[in-house]
Amino acid sequence: MKLSKGIQTFWVAVSNYILLGITLFLYLLAGNGWKLTNLLNLPDMIGFTIVIALVIFPLLWFLSNLKLQLLQATPNEWQFKVAVLADYPQLDLGWLQQKTTTLESLGFVQLMDYQVDPGAGFARCFAHPQQYCFAEIGQIFQKNGEVIAINCCVFSILQQDWVVAVINREVNQNDGIPYMCRNSKHVRTYDPNSNLDELLQTHLRFRQQILTNLGITVSTDVSWSAYSNLERQATISRKQSLRRKNLLLSILEATLFEINPKSEWLGDYLKEAAKRRLKNR
Repeated sequence: MKLSKGIQTFWVAVSNYILLGITLFLYLLAGNGWKLTNLLNLPDMIGFTIVIALVIFPLLWFLSNLKLQLLQATPNEWQFKVAVLADYPQLDLGWLQQKTTTLESLGFVQLMDYQVDPGAGFARCFAHPQQYCFAEIGQIFQKNGEVIAINCCVFSILQQDWVVAVINREVNQNDGIPYMCRNSKHVRTYDPNSNLDELLQTHLRFRQQILTNLGITVSTDVSWSAYSNLERQATISRKQSLRRKNLLLSILEATLFEINPKSEWLGDYLKEAAKRRLKNR
């Protein structure tokens, strides 16, 4: 899979800052007659510290500044805004109506239309009063109006802050950064070949497996308030995760994901299930 533009830009910048550090080091070395020992022989490791600082300081400055920019750009709270169909001339209304009709025939009830990353996309949320799960259909657009993602998702809120979701699309390069900031209790799978009926059944089976293995139950609150609270907590979690992470290692993780994308994000599920099995023996 081709690396996303953001990931490519990051690694080009890293390469440039490493090159800058090496250039500064060579400049200093030239000023000392190309004799490294003149620097390393300075007392109290001062020379060694100078050499290391010159090589890595530009890169550290870049990483620190970039992380600060990312944190500032990441919202502190979920920025909810009702979506109006007339504001989305690029929206495939035929697709939207077809999926809405199918979900309603499966027992889902429409809750709300809202903006995704205000202005960048449209989403419609549904709830299933009998199966205690949510569904979401949506489309994400580039600034020029081109559709870059179109998908349906069925998900449930479980006890102890677990969330399980099944999404009917292929993993793509836009999933690398979200994967980097993933929540260890948010489990998801991608099933691009399923229609909505199959997606619901796959979700219910997968959910039951998780409920059984973790010894928890599903939340029966499928109100818009419950959905909104989930989005608020997810927004807070993403920022906290970004703040804790080492940016260089995190981008490396996102890069490896884009090279070899994962169709399952199981988080701590397998580890917690194994702990419970050992405890119940």
